[in-house]
Amino acid sequence: MSVPRSASNTTTAVSSNHTPLVDPTRFPAVADGEVRAAHRLYEHLIGIWAPGVIEAAQDLGAFAALTEGPATAAALAETLGTDLRATRVLLDGLSAYDVVQRTRGADGQAVYTLPAELHGVFAPDGLYSLAGKIGHDRNVAWSAWRNLARNVRDGARTSDGAEQLNQISEEDYTSLVRGINFWAPPIVRPLAERLRTTGWGTGSGRTLLDVGCGTGIYSHLLLKEFPELSATGLDVGRIVPIAEAQAAQLGVADRFRCVTGDFWNDEWTGDTDLALFVNIFHLQTPESARDLLLKSAKALSDDGVIAIADHIVDEEEGEDSTQNRFFRLFAASMLATGGGDAFTVHDYDQWLSDAGLRRVGLLDTPMHRVLLASHA
Repeated sequence: MSVPRSASNTTTAVSSNHTPLVDPTRFPAVADGEVRAAHRLYEHLIGIWAPGVIEAAQDLGAFAALTEGPATAAALAETLGTDLRATRVLLDGLSAYDVVQRTRGADGQAVYTLPAELHGVFAPDGLYSLAGKIGHDRNVAWSAWRNLARNVRDGARTSDGAEQLNQISEEDYTSLVRGINFWAPPIVRPLAERLRTTGWGTGSGRTLLDVGCGTGIYSHLLLKEFPELSATGLDVGRIVPIAEAQAAQLGVADRFRCVTGDFWNDEWTGDTDLALFVNIFHLQTPESARDLLLKSAKALSDDGVIAIADHIVDEEEGEDSTQNRFFRLFAASMLATGGGDAFTVHDYDQWLSDAGLRRVGLLDTPMHRVLLASHA
């Protein structure tokens, strides 16, 4: 199977609903480069303000309250049992980041509105909720970033000097997987289109193995794309009920099952037609990533496909591409939390070759690339 590569997104753009906090048009003509550079870097340094105000509002229940309708600071403070002035400051901060809309009411008081498209984003049970990501930040990321300098110095290695896998507790993992479902639709749609163009999805009895499936959202959306497909998700025990409940919610429970397993030590089902790895490889060391593909090759059917959705750096695309910039920052977040990396296309090609596989496609999506491979 040969899958052509999609066009690359090489532009860096500011989202239409994001307002920069430093306005370069305000500089006097005589401002020197050092002053301008200091302002630009200061805007990066105050990036901590955004998760600060957003996550505080989530903790306090402000978003849940605003889901009921617009409110003034006074009304919201009464609902939440918070200080009036401090509540107004928090809401104004949220409006500065375009999280809530701030308008002036007939009586002159500011009225704050949570846009409808954000209601589910902050609801714990929303399909594309960020509540789990916020919980992960609170439990793991905030303190982990303070360790980055130490990890750079020591290499985030084990006590015997080996590179370590990035591991978090099952509790933190359970919280996080609920908070990154929103990544799935922009990945599944182009993946499904490419599979269709090769004729992969036309046969009946096709099987999907979703390794480290999390909530199962990728399997569930692929099942909706391919009515003849059946899927098995593989993950830890506490994730299984989450994945099964979501399969029922999306109407694909009859073709999806989730099993408890250790994908390193347990045997996988043979003759897998599509082996799916989403956000698995960036947690690995180079050695474990190679071993994972060696194991995958043994489980793949003769015309089977491996799909890896991850933060894959494509050095041919250019250093300044939006994706490569994001992926390299993501690698820093992996280092801060204990290990892992954003590996390059060249890295994957080498591991695939060692496993008797070959790359047959590379798709660009907003925050990931999808690498497709088959038997060489």
